[in-house]
Amino acid sequence: MIGGPLRVTATAMRVMAPELDAHLLDAADELLAPLRDRLAGLDPAELEPYPPVPGFDPVLAGGPRSWRPLRLPAPPGEPSPALPDDGRLTATRVADLAALVRAGELDAAEVHRAFVRRIAELDPAVNAYLTVAAEWHGGTTGPLAGVPIGLKDLIDTAGIRTTCGSRLLSTRVPARDAEAWRLLRQAGASLLGKLNTHEFAAGVTAENEHYGPVRNPYHLAHMAGGSSGGAAAAVACGTAAAALGTDTGGSVRIPAACCGVVGLKPTYGLVPVTGTYPLAWTLDHVGPLARTVRDAAMMLDVLAGTRAERAARAGAHGGLADIRVGVPQAWLAGSTAPVVHGFRAAVRELERQGATVLEVTLPDADLLTAVNRVIAYAEGSAWHEPMLRASAGYEDGVRARLEAGRFVLAGEYLTAQRLRAAACRQLGLLWGTVDVLIVPTLPCTAPKLGSATIDLDGRAEPIGTALPRYTAPFSITGVPALTLPFGQDTAGLPIGVQFAAPPGEDARLCYVAAALEAARAPLPEPPVCSP
Repeated sequence: MIGGPLRVTATAMRVMAPELDAHLLDAADELLAPLRDRLAGLDPAELEPYPPVPGFDPVLAGGPRSWRPLRLPAPPGEPSPALPDDGRLTATRVADLAALVRAGELDAAEVHRAFVRRIAELDPAVNAYLTVAAEWHGGTTGPLAGVPIGLKDLIDTAGIRTTCGSRLLSTRVPARDAEAWRLLRQAGASLLGKLNTHEFAAGVTAENEHYGPVRNPYHLAHMAGGSSGGAAAAVACGTAAAALGTDTGGSVRIPAACCGVVGLKPTYGLVPVTGTYPLAWTLDHVGPLARTVRDAAMMLDVLAGTRAERAARAGAHGGLADIRVGVPQAWLAGSTAPVVHGFRAAVRELERQGATVLEVTLPDADLLTAVNRVIAYAEGSAWHEPMLRASAGYEDGVRARLEAGRFVLAGEYLTAQRLRAAACRQLGLLWGTVDVLIVPTLPCTAPKLGSATIDLDGRAEPIGTALPRYTAPFSITGVPALTLPFGQDTAGLPIGVQFAAPPGEDARLCYVAAALEAARAPLPEPPVCSP
């Protein structure tokens, strides 16, 4: 048995950290107990081929390259975009905005002002922004010329406060731009402001006790999802043309699915994280949120030098003949009926476009989610330890998660890393059979604000374990994953489907997702946008 004799009990935790009050220690123990239960019954012999490693490379972790190369078709030519009506400027896609600014048909500063006016109109209800950059400082050349972008408030901006959603850093003003923002700015983008987030990205709801919760534009009584909730909500209601978030266990894809936008988690290590406040070093990704797959792909091209935008344009016209799509039917268990209905409709559409759909077996999603949490708790606690000792200003739930990491034993952390290696190898073998995977993004639509649990198949499950169930496995394996809105439930809340591809095949991911996007009916505008 792994972990049994070495388990840190609540009593031992009190001895190890006598300065912490009993309530906080009990909360930390409650978070750790189910994770230890998942690890405790494992057979050590099953992990013998997977030694833990100090770093993480998703390509090497997956073993010998098994996936076949795909020769994606060239995209067709397209006409120059038409000037949008005055009332539709903030709904214009990124590609068209940039082309019109470069051609001199739109004034970049006026585009920025139009988005600032929309923020003033809509954000009091949504609460996506923590700081608004009203002055235009963008460019008129480059692939993102004049495109107004919001940044999650973990991404450093020189001279503009970056709070990480915490009152502990409410006056923090970085001296340098994060590398990801430097690349976007160099490509011509303008900064609209810094976006609300779960404190230090340590949660999946974006219910921020310091600055207020982000509200879902499709139903203001519901969550926007987290931790990049402000980024998703801003894109959904047109207070940003696109946004940049971070993803450790699903924090780009969860809110994107809740708010009905595209969220792309690139291959681990593809987009630089320098200047982005860490949560877990071996899990953190930076990725775009946008209204369309093409818009997200354009941002990825700038951030990582890929050719994803070209692939997205081709996918929107090319069909899916000769594409093999893996479907893990077992992962649908426990999802709500609207999610299952939307997912199956998406799979039928893929088949209609010529894709071959194959049932596959993936590692247990609940176990991989537990692995993600063990690693994130341990690494997050290590980063925050100096401030945890010196400060008492964290949200209660966030502090409990970070304190829990102090009591993760080295053996438990290394066991989680070995399980991660095993999952990478299982996916590595699977890529020889399928070109992409499709799974639900979430087992439910956006829960109501303030909910602690969600009813899944007659069982009340904690929000913190339910929402990342289908996203965390692709965070720990580091493969690229993208969520695409596909329909709504009876309350009008968006449903998301998620694609994953082999490491480094981000363009392939965008190709397949764009093909499905082109075939489905677009979501209506959120009610918050109605006059």
